[in-house]
Amino acid sequence: MLHESFLDDPGFSKALDHACSDFVNFNAICPPSESKASLLLAMYCDVLLKKGSAAARKAGAEGASEDDNLEEQLTQAICIFRYLKSSDVFQKFYSKFLARRLVNEQSASTHGEETMISKLKEVSGVDFITRLARMFNDMIVSKDMSEEFKSKSDVYGEVPFDFDMKVLNFVSWPYSPPDVKLEVPPILSTVCEQYKRYLDDKHSGRKLSWLWNIARAEIKMFFPNATGPAAKNGYIFQLTTYQLVILLLFSAESGPGTGYGTPTGPTLSYPQLVTATGLNDEIMQGELEVFCRARVLNSSTGGVGSDAVSKTATYSLNVDYKSKHLRVNLANMKKSEQKREIKDTMRAVDDDRMFTIQAAIVRIMKSRKQLSHRQLIDETIIQIRPFQAQVSSIKKCIDLLIDKAFLERDADNRDLYNYLA
Repeated sequence: MLHESFLDDPGFSKALDHACSDFVNFNAICPPSESKASLLLAMYCDVLLKKGSAAARKAGAEGASEDDNLEEQLTQAICIFRYLKSSDVFQKFYSKFLARRLVNEQSASTHGEETMISKLKEVSGVDFITRLARMFNDMIVSKDMSEEFKSKSDVYGEVPFDFDMKVLNFVSWPYSPPDVKLEVPPILSTVCEQYKRYLDDKHSGRKLSWLWNIARAEIKMFFPNATGPAAKNGYIFQLTTYQLVILLLFSAESGPGTGYGTPTGPTLSYPQLVTATGLNDEIMQGELEVFCRARVLNSSTGGVGSDAVSKTATYSLNVDYKSKHLRVNLANMKKSEQKREIKDTMRAVDDDRMFTIQAAIVRIMKSRKQLSHRQLIDETIIQIRPFQAQVSSIKKCIDLLIDKAFLERDADNRDLYNYLA
């Protein structure tokens, strides 16, 4: 249309770009007050690049390979990215989703991830791509270190289970240590101490923080009344670390509950579970809801899901547990966690934006020395690229910089700002 009907007219080309940008960012599902288009595009890319999404990658040209379809879909995603008015929101969520794929080993292919990084490199800043590259490098280094640690069992001791450690550089990953002081079971804490000794010997002076909130585990469990293949092979549960710590209390030989050694296993009260694990009420209630909804645990309330969770209830293993699948995933993120993650990420985006605006104002004033209120706002809006700076946010940043003694109002004209060296 642009080439043939309008002969590459620059005016029409600019108007078309504006129209596409408005449509992408503001439509029936993307309110003007939110940056939902950026979030949805990041989620779409996550679906394309994650394991278990083969159907999405096959939705391309007939007869094309899955890799060809994936590249075409990623190219289309980058085309949409160019029209986003909040590219910083996309970058923040894309980093989070990529981190989850790498840590949980959910990437469908390394080629697909590298293809997306290459395409983003053409349209995003160098800092963003550099951080993503460091994440990939940490995965390679961690794999080599895990293999080296396992090969030195004569020095650091044998590991009684499959153990895969990923060491992440704090500045490159969108993670921070949890506030929870987890009571780590001895079988796990012993191995963690072994790995810490290995890491201290290899890199002296580095601080190691355990990210229990993103770690995952698999455990095989046998239930007394299981039938068929489950009676012989047991069930394999994919769990969060918090779920693992809770479940191990029901398979221990002794503990804070009652009924250890009986055919039905121990019974533990809610306060006993909290004390034995160190988990707070929010996490404990969420994990117990998952166990009771999946009928792995029975609650004395007789309910299922949220109805089964009570601070006065007791919990026991469901000896009659049955499932059509021998491998059961209980570690999927709950909806409440997804909402909280989105909210926390948007709050982090807002904080980053305030720092970006302040940095832009300081650069402008350092160069110009003195500007009127209107000129400073206009030049700040022009300088900031990843998002559209709101006038209200710029005014707030100006006030903050005055408080920090970077700027001052002119004594003779209150509409003028002076830069303070």
